[in-house]
Amino acid sequence: MFQDKFAGVSVPTFKRGSDGPRGDGTGYRPIRCRGEVTMASGLAADVARLLDVDPEVDYWRCRVAVDGCTHPADFSSHGDRGVEYLFLQPAGQPHPASENLPPAARIVTPIDVDQVRLENAKLILPFARWRVTIDDRIRLLAALDEDGSVTLADCLAIMRHASRPVAAVAALALARVVDLDLDTPLGSRTRVIRRAD
Repeated sequence: MFQDKFAGVSVPTFKRGSDGPRGDGTGYRPIRCRGEVTMASGLAADVARLLDVDPEVDYWRCRVAVDGCTHPADFSSHGDRGVEYLFLQPAGQPHPASENLPPAARIVTPIDVDQVRLENAKLILPFARWRVTIDDRIRLLAALDEDGSVTLADCLAIMRHASRPVAAVAALALARVVDLDLDTPLGSRTRVIRRAD
């Protein structure tokens, strides 16, 4: 594992496997994972994306040992809800650890995945490392201070230096500077609001 010498934060390493070096074969690179990224299934990649866009999750880890369980958790999430252990159960398969899970654990099945939120996550996550000029960032925050919220369509005029204004807003949302409503399909009327400090 490499260390970021400037921030002292672990940089994720990617385990090569049947799904490719980035986990799921789509080029998705997690943004809030600490440690090695291991995604053994499409369900795991979907859950990882949802963890990356969950405002209550500060960071998450893969394949975590859990006291009292013989099978490691597929993920642990750390944030506002404390530590939560996620055990994935693909459709039609029993989970080996289902009998002795701790209270902070839950089993996640494909039915538990919010498809609208997942589709929105897939749309914005490619822009996680997009650079936004300080001018555009300040211009958007000033508009939000004045109006309370703006639509994505409004951002086309607000973001003057970005070649792709919506991508810039997505990057700011993933950096947790602004919030986007990911529970409805993204569109021109999607509201952008300033995150509470």
